[in-house]
Amino acid sequence: MKKLIALLMAAMMLLSLAAACGKDAPAETPTQPTTPAPTTPATTTPTTPAPTQPADPDAEKYGGDLVIATSSVSYTMDPHHSAGATSNYQWMQNVYETTIAMGADGQYYPMTCSYEYAADGLTLKLTMVEGKKFSDGTPVTIEDVIASWERAGAIGGSFATKVMDYVSEIKIEGDSATIYFSEMNVTMMQEISDGRGPGWIMPKAICEKYGTNEITDIKDVIGSGPYVLDVYKPDTEIVMKRNENYVATDNGDATGMAATRKAYTDSIKFAVNGDSASLTAAMIAGDYHIGSILTEMQAYAEQIGLKRTLLHNQWTHAVFFNLDESNADSPVADVNFRKAFRAALDMNGIMLSVLQGDAERIDLNCSPVTPLNTAYYNDIIESVEWNIADKELAKSYLAKTNYNGEPIVWLVNPNGNFYRAAMAAIPMLEEVGIKIDLRVVDAGSHSSMRADPATGHDIGAWENQKGLANPYECGSMTGQTTGWWSNDKKTELLEIMRTNPTGSEASIQAYKDLCYLITEEVPWVGFGTHISSTYTQPNVELNYQGPHSYYWNTYFAK
Repeated sequence: MKKLIALLMAAMMLLSLAAACGKDAPAETPTQPTTPAPTTPATTTPTTPAPTQPADPDAEKYGGDLVIATSSVSYTMDPHHSAGATSNYQWMQNVYETTIAMGADGQYYPMTCSYEYAADGLTLKLTMVEGKKFSDGTPVTIEDVIASWERAGAIGGSFATKVMDYVSEIKIEGDSATIYFSEMNVTMMQEISDGRGPGWIMPKAICEKYGTNEITDIKDVIGSGPYVLDVYKPDTEIVMKRNENYVATDNGDATGMAATRKAYTDSIKFAVNGDSASLTAAMIAGDYHIGSILTEMQAYAEQIGLKRTLLHNQWTHAVFFNLDESNADSPVADVNFRKAFRAALDMNGIMLSVLQGDAERIDLNCSPVTPLNTAYYNDIIESVEWNIADKELAKSYLAKTNYNGEPIVWLVNPNGNFYRAAMAAIPMLEEVGIKIDLRVVDAGSHSSMRADPATGHDIGAWENQKGLANPYECGSMTGQTTGWWSNDKKTELLEIMRTNPTGSEASIQAYKDLCYLITEEVPWVGFGTHISSTYTQPNVELNYQGPHSYYWNTYFAK
């Protein structure tokens, strides 16, 4: 630890000396290549455009080599084997594109293909966007699209269970394909458009070469995205260079993943660094353009000019109650106990603990659906005895139970967020008479134990990501984050949401009714939404919207 502190202090002293010796000259940054490549827009003298071709208004944004610090280690080069892991999709989304894209507004837009989706959800017609090319210069065809879908489905995972398992027939005519489904699946379009994969498009020839086996040769990593994989050393670095054959899909004013992709920087490097202290020192020294900063160093980082950007990544901190029949004798099986638990908590105080006092990063929104989705979003769950910290009300609920003060087993892993939430909540609960036995286990054990209701715990910790398009996608509605909550009304409402199109009146009303049911049954308690932050060098302009980071539209300010 002393060595890390010394490293940080040395970085500070060097930067302070540099500032003192050259206040009138801008500090050199690593944004420009030492030997500019003559073919990149940032390093060549622009030619006079032809009279019929207007100059690119974004020409000044092109150039430079972007270095991003990451702690995630990729484990595959194959997009269909990526399994939605951050370590994989953070770079794959730059190399590959999906058939359609979801904007930050939750709406769908063309990407590789335009689309016509039937109101009954039984047919989807895809038509190639004109001019799309793979990184090797060959055109993207509808046969490539269908071959990619079929390979992703054959490998399995979410693309199989949400898309290909429903396909009954595919008809290809010219540059279009019509896919027929055996029944509607309301989460299908979200899966097809998910920028994290695995529904990415690759050449049919590569699909046939590998079948369901993993791609092992970097030369076979061929996509139609804005960048092409250049170096794959997952333990140290993954480097992509601009795809000079890239053809962007112009979606006008669309935002998020559906916005027009520019590929401003000459290259993007993900540099692996799992040590937060050395990562902080490297950010301060200017070795990385984008990365994180230790909490205790953030004030200094901002003082020397690093910029902080808040990212609404839509992760809600929550606990769920073990309501399985095997735990029927537990106090948590009594709804009045669960209401007492909810009423006792100061959610703002818990989130302050989670985020170590950084109030700017707290969003006291616990809805499982993001407010961006205006069709489904409501504040019902937040409006009923939530974040009231009413001790007397909590005690009155507790008095209606048979609770006799026995410790309630709260399962938690030592991850900072999970642990800090529990440590803040326990004194609040003890104040109203609820005793907690905090069962701390390693991350692997926590994952397996919380999925098994017979492991002897009453409460489990969870982070639940909100769905953008349809709340049926949310784990807190349909998955085990509900604490194995069995309820006939819940089953009925979920069936309405499953069998009615996304955004339909019946689906929206069913979700509202489900929110009212949750406020009465309290199967889980959300604390609030965690707003993450990232730091950049002063001349880096992040340019994305939505919960997932992407960097093709990030550029260096001149």
